[in-house]
Amino acid sequence: MEERSTEAILEVLAGVLEPLGARQIRQVLRGDDLDISEATVARRLRALDRRGLTVSVGAKGRMLTATGRHHVASVLRGRVTATRFAQGTEIRTTEGLIQLLRARRAVEPEAARDAAEAADDSAGEALSMLVDEHRQHYLVADDVPRDISLRFHRRVARCSRNPIVKPMLDVVLDPALDRLEAALDVVLASHRSGELAVAEHQLIADAIAAGDAVAAEESMRTHLDRLLDEARRFLTEETAPIVERLLTWGMPVATKGAPDVVH
Repeated sequence: MEERSTEAILEVLAGVLEPLGARQIRQVLRGDDLDISEATVARRLRALDRRGLTVSVGAKGRMLTATGRHHVASVLRGRVTATRFAQGTEIRTTEGLIQLLRARRAVEPEAARDAAEAADDSAGEALSMLVDEHRQHYLVADDVPRDISLRFHRRVARCSRNPIVKPMLDVVLDPALDRLEAALDVVLASHRSGELAVAEHQLIADAIAAGDAVAAEESMRTHLDRLLDEARRFLTEETAPIVERLLTWGMPVATKGAPDVVH
């Protein structure tokens, strides 16, 4: 409650050009269904003064400092980003599934390049272990644990050093999208391409271990191109309704515990 009211006070001050006192701020907050006492508003303002977010203008009240305006702008940007992300994870159509794969194809090759350029032996070893685990499971059963493949992709993504690409990777590989990956698994399983996925991951891991940035980038792009092509060929007029029913599975409930996909 304290954090909510403090942020609300900052937003009230951000919306005006003149100083406001505790009584005026309280009146605005009451109109927004946040009823706190004038004394509480005054205490919050003094705390904001100490943080350098507000400044007293004599008897007129408080105004935001430059730091305060920057803080409010950052909070509002965060809300917009959170809203957009929530909308992005509410994919219910086969078209959305294709768009997810296209987004992954756009950013994951960059992560593979960064991984190779980082010359991180621990990353190379971790990726090789994941490929070996994937291969061993595939040798004994077609039903390979889906989390193995996504762990491989997420481990590559951790190597990204690009401050723009990194948050994009966080979005396209976020666990909230695992139910989409589970639907995609239906597509890939129909083509029985598990062994090919192991081989493609091996090529990516080998290129990263060798520090070959070009090969790592191209191997990841080739891998995701194949996934995209298989999805497009599978998603016909007859199969799309089945996949779309899978895409709505668990919505709008959070996807914690949803299975991952085998690539």
